[in-house]
Amino acid sequence: MSEYIQNEAPYDIVLSLIVEIVAECESSECPSPTLEELSNQIGYSEETILESLEYGNLEPVSILQ
Repeated sequence: MSEYIQNEAPYDIVLSLIVEIVAECESSECPSPTLEELSNQIGYSEETILESLEYGNLEPVSILQ
C-alpha cells in the first residue's frame, strides 16, 4: 500500500526533493546523483522522478524573499 501512495506523489513535491538533493551535492562538490541514487534517497521510482522532471513545477521565488 505505501508503494502505491509513493508512486502517486505530486510531481511538484518530487521535483522539489530532487532540487534539494542536487543543491546539497553542488554545495559539497560531490558528483551529481544518478537516477538510481535519487530513487533510493527519496523513496520514489525512477519513472516518477523522470515524470517529475518533465511535469513538475517549482514555486517562483521573489527576489524580496
